[in-house]
Amino acid sequence: MTSAVHATARPSSRAGAASPVPMAIGLGALAVSLVIAIIVIAAFSAPIELFLGIPLPLVLAEHWWLSFLGYLLTPLIVIACYGWDVIGQRAGLRRNANFTVSARFTSILRWALWPAVVIGIWHILNLAVPLSEAWGLS
Repeated sequence: MTSAVHATARPSSRAGAASPVPMAIGLGALAVSLVIAIIVIAAFSAPIELFLGIPLPLVLAEHWWLSFLGYLLTPLIVIACYGWDVIGQRAGLRRNANFTVSARFTSILRWALWPAVVIGIWHILNLAVPLSEAWGLS
């Protein structure tokens, strides 16, 4: 007969572990958004002087959808994946005390938030110019 303490401390085969899926999706979205930014800079941009006479390579009006896609990927998808990871791990611990959390997954996503926000700002700036032209604001 096992003691109550030993029975509760024994790992369960159904305890579960943190899923790497949110991290994989978040990092994938960051990578795709970065590739979109590079493609826009290389092929679909024209230098526009916005600040202090410094030319910035901003997307041409007819290719605004690339920056919109990049904006959806970063920062929105990356931030959503971070939240998904944190909520999923906390829910796993609530369901089962033997749930295996992965601070590494959360930490990687937390660090991915910074480049995601920077790339997202660039995509937002790219969206602002064509939208302001389309709405007659520039």
